[in-house]
Amino acid sequence: MNDLRFALRQLRKSPGFTLTAVVTLALGIGASTTIFSVINSVLLEPLPFPRADRLYQISETNAARDIAQFSVSVPNFIDWRERSQSWAGLAATKTGSANLSEAGEPAHLLVQYATADFWPMMGYRPLLGRAFNAEEDRPGHNRVVILAQHTWHRIFGGDLDVIGRVVSIDGEPHEIVGIAPAEFALDSAVDAFAPLGADLAREGRGNKEMFVVGRLRDGVSPGQAEAELRAIAIQLAQQFPESNRDWSVRLDPFGDSIVSPSVRRALWVLLGGATLLLFIACANVSNLLLGRAYSRTREFAIRMALGGDRVRLARHLLTDSLLLAVLGGLGGFLLATWTVDLLRALDPAQLPRAAQLAVDARVATFAAFLALVTGALAGLAPIFQTVRVDVQNSLKASGHSVTTSRSRMRDALVIAQIGLSVVLLIGGGLLARSFDRLVRQDLGFDATNVLTFRLSPVSQDPSLYARLLPRIAALPGIERVGLTSAPPFSSSNTSLDLTPVEPSRLAPAQAVQCDWRMVSGDYFEALRVPLRVGRTFTPADNPDAPRVIMINETLARTVWGDENPVGKRVRLGSGTSENTIIGVVADFRHRTPDLAPTPAFFFSAYRVIQPQMTVMLRAHIPSERLLPSIRAVVRELDPALPLHGVQMLSDLGGESVARQRLQTTLFATLSVVAAALSLVGLYSVIAFSVAQRTREIGIRMALGARRSQIVRLIGTEGARLSSLGLALGILASLGASRFLESMLFAVTAADPWIYGGVAFLLGIVALTATLLPARRAARVDPIIALRAE
Repeated sequence: MNDLRFALRQLRKSPGFTLTAVVTLALGIGASTTIFSVINSVLLEPLPFPRADRLYQISETNAARDIAQFSVSVPNFIDWRERSQSWAGLAATKTGSANLSEAGEPAHLLVQYATADFWPMMGYRPLLGRAFNAEEDRPGHNRVVILAQHTWHRIFGGDLDVIGRVVSIDGEPHEIVGIAPAEFALDSAVDAFAPLGADLAREGRGNKEMFVVGRLRDGVSPGQAEAELRAIAIQLAQQFPESNRDWSVRLDPFGDSIVSPSVRRALWVLLGGATLLLFIACANVSNLLLGRAYSRTREFAIRMALGGDRVRLARHLLTDSLLLAVLGGLGGFLLATWTVDLLRALDPAQLPRAAQLAVDARVATFAAFLALVTGALAGLAPIFQTVRVDVQNSLKASGHSVTTSRSRMRDALVIAQIGLSVVLLIGGGLLARSFDRLVRQDLGFDATNVLTFRLSPVSQDPSLYARLLPRIAALPGIERVGLTSAPPFSSSNTSLDLTPVEPSRLAPAQAVQCDWRMVSGDYFEALRVPLRVGRTFTPADNPDAPRVIMINETLARTVWGDENPVGKRVRLGSGTSENTIIGVVADFRHRTPDLAPTPAFFFSAYRVIQPQMTVMLRAHIPSERLLPSIRAVVRELDPALPLHGVQMLSDLGGESVARQRLQTTLFATLSVVAAALSLVGLYSVIAFSVAQRTREIGIRMALGARRSQIVRLIGTEGARLSSLGLALGILASLGASRFLESMLFAVTAADPWIYGGVAFLLGIVALTATLLPARRAARVDPIIALRAE
């Protein structure tokens, strides 16, 4: 208690020192605690499912077509469930669109369809009402629905009498049997839940769109279950070679379907960066404590001369550093709480479980642990130097003397700070350059002024859009209107084999795995994607016309090289019907900006459509002025058809890189704070050196030294420290940056521009931090400096 009281008095006497040390530790502890809280919520907190460690996602895979993971067809899922003995349960789910017709405007619903056993397997229970039963999972018996809690409030105002009410969904009567709590869905955007009710007579094995999850039986290992399913896949390939040839099975922990390996890796890299920042803060405070201990050398020598032992002195110094660390820890915890609240309010896209971000007891314990460890580490250097004090020499020495070993300790800490900050700056620079390359990537289309909205008509008749699109195109201010089954940047990815009929660069009967979309002819014009050769679709390419497709340049080069593919015939999937190529369009990136164009072809949306289609229009006037007119046109054609998913295409593009933007922002922030702390450390060391050498500088100037020579003397010391730290940091970065390689786009981990830029920038700022105390030294009055002794 005496040590604590004395430490408090010392901190009150030096408010500038105290504030600097506490803020420095708060920044380091706060950054680490913030990143740990994200990791805790996203990775460490158990999934909200009973015995989640026994849950696995089951996917189809095809090594021959380089498909590592794919959705599952309903017939294959049924065969797995009937033939496998390794699972306590297998369930399947998918999402789809539906339209709810009630009083007022029709409402669109994002519906999660699943086998009836899916929700019990995941431990879900309705908030009100009941769950589905096995009988309701049969075709024709699945006219029941459970509403999500937010849908219940949005559409029905939270009316408790809604249970048992019959509503019209896609023109069919459905009974509302329950209300689901917020955690009922894998996707928080889901509006309602319904039994799958799969009709095997209508489901093809090539239609792979199911997400399958299974719970392992006790005593069964994942390897055993995967081997059993692969054996079943071989049997199915023999029974159904047209649809199942080369298809196998893979298992992944269910948590990987919620938090992808790339997100996990990025979070751990961020925690590594925050740890480096914490070390920098620790070294900075240690340097401050060292300087303070140097100024008290004679005091410590007197204490020991009067009988104080070195252990007692070490405990006294440790109390100082721990008290600072506790204050810094409190500040860091408050900073982390505020930052996590900010992250949660931003609801960062692509960050799984973002709604669960919180600063809980585990995070508070982590912050307390960091504070104690940081306090102990920061106090080691001054304790180590102080307990080695030579009492007699210290009492004889000048109050301004400083030993070489002490200077070396401070110098080493500054060099380490600068080196670590270089590692962070280079990492932040690589991510920033990568993100800049990503957002500047030529997408192959123009997303500006393109409005998108989705429609989900009950009827699968393409003629609806044949009537709708011309009427929308006739509205004032609209340049082009196109239609597609999936716009660029959407999460909907569809693929199919394409096999050329005539001789090509491929081996006979060899197929190419291709992405595909359904589009109208004006889709490419709305996006300003150039037509390279041939023609686009017209309304004449309807169900009564011959089968035709369009392809992209990558597919044309892959199959036919430089030969013109227009007029060539191909087969798609396992079908025998032939399709004729009528045109080739330029490549464009329709998935994400970081994925290069892959072979792709396009169906005519005048011939066939999907249940949900996206209208894309390029306009000269703001979207808010267009939407009322567009809604009026849609209402005239189908009063029960709502518009949904209204969004600018450029905003969709921004969402597609949201994860990269978040990780770049966080890492860059860590880098800037680290550089600032390191330069403060450099400044403090040089300033302390100037203060200690005041008498020496006075003597030099009295003997004729010019001010420029004094500036050069002090500047050389700063340049030596910063150069050594820079060299150490660059060497460390060459080894550490490999952990960033998977997070970079179009940038190498050893990008010379980033390394050179960081070296130049840090050199300029370090020079500034050195010149300030150097100029102060040059203004020393030699008479006053000599009289001070």
